[in-house]
Amino acid sequence: MTLDTFLSFAPLWVLPDYLERLANTQVKRVVVLSSTSRFAKHASPDARERDVAQRLINAEEQLKQWANERQVEWVILRPTLIYGFGHDKNVSQIARFIQRFGFFPLIGGATGLRQPVHGDDVIQACLSAMSTPDLPSGGFNLSGGEVLPYHRMVSRIFEAMGRPQRTLVLPATVLSKGISLLRCLPRYRHLSSALVTRMNQDLVFDHSQASELLGFAPRKFHLGSEDLPER
Repeated sequence: MTLDTFLSFAPLWVLPDYLERLANTQVKRVVVLSSTSRFAKHASPDARERDVAQRLINAEEQLKQWANERQVEWVILRPTLIYGFGHDKNVSQIARFIQRFGFFPLIGGATGLRQPVHGDDVIQACLSAMSTPDLPSGGFNLSGGEVLPYHRMVSRIFEAMGRPQRTLVLPATVLSKGISLLRCLPRYRHLSSALVTRMNQDLVFDHSQASELLGFAPRKFHLGSEDLPER
């Protein structure tokens, strides 16, 4: 069987187990989703996050080697902080916290810069990566159309929810302990204390290459009701 293009939304580290099956399809191009976390979390103080970053790095390298050996085109798309449709684990998680507790905790000025990218813009980039002719193999960052500090991102979420903006500035040690307690709840089990330090860390990634070659034109960070979790 001949398969022109293969698109994977699965966690990237599961892909290497299926590469040989793809070889039997004579696939011509492979498009996968990775994450800018491979850069942002590689030196995280949290061992679990470092492990995720390393798994992404390893899987990317395995895909590149496999594809180059077989002359298969490969495209790795690396979104930043994805939001939209009320089902993400970024903006929606903040909104759920606000719904439940009525405020949101911040560390210091929470000035770390962010580029939230809407899920629909990521989907459009995937479709473009599948259909653009003569696209060179490579990795493309998919960052949002607006750069804003973490505290302003949180303010936009309050605004979209129609809630009064109530933030509580806490010492890093206090918030780290609070996150440890929240992790006892299934909904917050994925949280990491490294989130505390990242509130004041810039996580900005250039998407100019994706714009030039994929026509990537991400929207600014403005939330609609459909982007928030159900109450």
